Amino acid sequence: MDRGAFLERAREGAELIKMHIELGHTIRIVSHRDADGITAGAILARAVAREGGTFQLSIVKQVSEELIKDLAAEKHRIYVFSDLGSGSMGLIEKYLEGATVVVADHHPPERDGFSTDSHVLVNPVPFGANSVRDLSGSGVAYFVAREMNEKNRDLAYIALVGAVGDMQEIDGTFHGMNTDIIEDGKDLGILEVRKELRLFGRESRPLRQMLAYSTNPEIPEVTGDERKAIEWLRAKGFDPEVKYWQLREEEKRKLHDALVIHLIKHGAPKEAIDRLIGDVVVSPLYPEGDPRHEAREFATLLNATGRLNAGTLGVAICLGDEDAYRRARKMLDDYKREQIEARKFIIQNWSMVDEGEHAYVFYAGRSIRDTLVGIAANIAINAGLVDPEKPVVVLADSDEDESLVKGSARTTERALEKGYHLGDALREVAEKLGGEGGGHAIAAGIRFPRDRIEEFIRLFNEALEKQVEGKGSEG
Repeated sequence: MDRGAFLERAREGAELIKMHIELGHTIRIVSHRDADGITAGAILARAVAREGGTFQLSIVKQVSEELIKDLAAEKHRIYVFSDLGSGSMGLIEKYLEGATVVVADHHPPERDGFSTDSHVLVNPVPFGANSVRDLSGSGVAYFVAREMNEKNRDLAYIALVGAVGDMQEIDGTFHGMNTDIIEDGKDLGILEVRKELRLFGRESRPLRQMLAYSTNPEIPEVTGDERKAIEWLRAKGFDPEVKYWQLREEEKRKLHDALVIHLIKHGAPKEAIDRLIGDVVVSPLYPEGDPRHEAREFATLLNATGRLNAGTLGVAICLGDEDAYRRARKMLDDYKREQIEARKFIIQNWSMVDEGEHAYVFYAGRSIRDTLVGIAANIAINAGLVDPEKPVVVLADSDEDESLVKGSARTTERALEKGYHLGDALREVAEKLGGEGGGHAIAAGIRFPRDRIEEFIRLFNEALEKQVEGKGSEG
């Protein structure tokens, strides 16, 4: 990756934002509603406020033509998109032609740049970055903020929370410019990276729940059954009521070893075992036992606010609002409960899946909330329901429009080696179905008319087949 050229582009974006602050214009920020987007929006909001500027911020599900039209009607002088916008450059140029636009995003863009100087694409992908692991949306926002003011290095931990929420360290290690952010945070003493157990719940859940609720990776014969988790822990000499952070270092190592041996004995794939222990980011800005102390729990808290349509509450938490944090803790319990119910539904009803030559498509109707389809697709992979070399799509009825379905596709690194690119495939299929789609190679999303599900299944398999054939002809 050409790090210097990317930072120069970040500087361009930063200078445009600062110019409009000096002119007294409100900075209109639009960000995605997952943990990565919420942290990205919070970083930019804090950076604007630090320069004495005013901002208006929205957390949205996706960019659509309708959204861009609504934004244009607001008649702001400057719009900043974070963790989204790269797939909508044509719409942005069409409807926001007279305004300044900064897109700070990491998703693969429609093209390498805008055709006008007043629109700037700050995205590491055209500079050679891997969008899935080298930098997240919050990371891009962080570098724009750092170019605005060096003091914004104190936002490094928030940026890493977004990266963890976006699973940038899915293989257990941080890559690319994420490591630059880590070094900034270490220099300031606001974060630490440890090699530890990478399961959700190290801060806030007793060990019995930490193991019983583990879905990434799943723990065979333990995940989904708290009683079995208690039995397993007691058999290994652990108190099921103790929290992970309360264990002594030798106890942590003992638990790590026991879990690795358990996974090996039950034939878990190497990728699952590798994911179990790895980089864990913690921050002394928050006390141990507080979910904000560890990046994975913090990200899950923020995801809960976004998925339950309260993303601005998540931004407030990132900006230090303690009341917002207390309200979100209650929401998190609902969010985790919904995830557990989604897992049960997927496992119990997997026989309903449509397995094609290249993909599994599972239509959940209203039994899974449309905001959980990505999690559900990952559950199918982690629970061993599928061939790991074949992509999975979970579809659910849209909460916003009953005539539409929303879907998320997920796959594995092994599948990508065959030539699959889920984002490209869903973008191509969406165009044919009159919908919207796109994303990364390994994770992508789509929205299209509900009465065209059968057509979607056929077109998606055909698109993936073309990709595999293309890879074969290259070879």
